Amino acid sequence: MVDSSETEEVVVHELPGAGRLAAWGTAALTGACSLDEAADAVTGPHDAAHRVLGLPGEGTPVTLAYALGRLRFLGAAALRLVLTRPGDPSGLPGPKAFTEGAVAGGAAVVAVGAEIGLLPAARGDWQTYVVEPDRRTPLSIHDAERALGAVVRDAAEVLAALDVARWDPAAADVISRGTRAASSPLPPSAPPAAHALLARSLRLASVLEVAQASEGAAVSGTAMTARRQVLRDLDTAVRRAVEAACSPPPPG
Repeated sequence: MVDSSETEEVVVHELPGAGRLAAWGTAALTGACSLDEAADAVTGPHDAAHRVLGLPGEGTPVTLAYALGRLRFLGAAALRLVLTRPGDPSGLPGPKAFTEGAVAGGAAVVAVGAEIGLLPAARGDWQTYVVEPDRRTPLSIHDAERALGAVVRDAAEVLAALDVARWDPAAADVISRGTRAASSPLPPSAPPAAHALLARSLRLASVLEVAQASEGAAVSGTAMTARRQVLRDLDTAVRRAVEAACSPPPPG
């Protein structure tokens, strides 16, 4: 029998580019890192240099570092992440084109203090929109962590009944022993609770991806329906937790 400690490291969900932009963009806007450092962290080692299109006052695409500086000039104090799904546009300000684009792409970034939103466009490009005032009260890290824990506890019995090891050993490994330590995609200025919450959320996102692709051990229509609802609830809680980990804390 192969020692699990010697098996290949489990692949865990990466933080989407919108999450990196929200987290590192906030760090730059608050002075915790330089504009260039934030742009490099968002771009990553394998992407072309990121560009921002349609920024107010700019007639041509600009570099990400320049765009962050312009956003600060326009009043942006931080960037907030929104992760969406069809039928769940929660946290998105209008207009309709921005909301529809965010739902179609699964993610958006909203500038706090400036009525500007950004959507991932072509690889390495971000399209800006003038958006309606953002009146949403962000979820705190503590509240997101508590909500995620409650959903996981409620789902524990169903997840245990999936017989994960039988149909996907990699997912079983994620559940049973987690993953090896890796560098956090968040900036060092993010609070320790944000790093911990993001690591947990990305691990659960990996399990969800596998679980949603199979009916698991469910053998009846009723069981399959119940299982799908549990996974939908967990997906929502995971997305909200990633949003909270990557976004600025609520005011006050």
